[in-house]
Amino acid sequence: MSEKKISVLYLDDEPENLNAFKANFRREFNIHLANNIDQAYDIIRENEIHVAISDHKMPKITGIEFFETLRNTHPRIIRILLTGCSDLETVVAAINQGQIFRYLYKPMDVNEIRSTIQTAYEVFMDETENQQEVLQLLETNEKLEFMLRQKLIS
Repeated sequence: MSEKKISVLYLDDEPENLNAFKANFRREFNIHLANNIDQAYDIIRENEIHVAISDHKMPKITGIEFFETLRNTHPRIIRILLTGCSDLETVVAAINQGQIFRYLYKPMDVNEIRSTIQTAYEVFMDETENQQEVLQLLETNEKLEFMLRQKLIS
């Protein structure tokens, strides 16, 4: 049985960055590329995405703004900002507004991105498992409460 590949969305307005990303990671991960926010949301609607990586500076929207909306519409997707910016304000905004998992710098360090994606996926799977356990506990609690009510009524 083959293991499910980690599904990664990479949003960047520069085609050469998209091509380099796909060339580096296509064998390890299920890569989805978008060069604008509309394309990114189409991909998210049509696919299960585990990890989203976005460039910060793009026309019409920043990576932080994209992650802020993504956090509201798809909170389980783990968010990673990849940027050439190194100013502290950008980092703080990314953390506060987009609630990112990691902030990585360009140029791309392939090994750092690879390990960050793998760690992000582990977080995604842990959160998924926790969510399932909470649902099971709630269901068990409802059953116990029902049984207790039945016993009190009898």
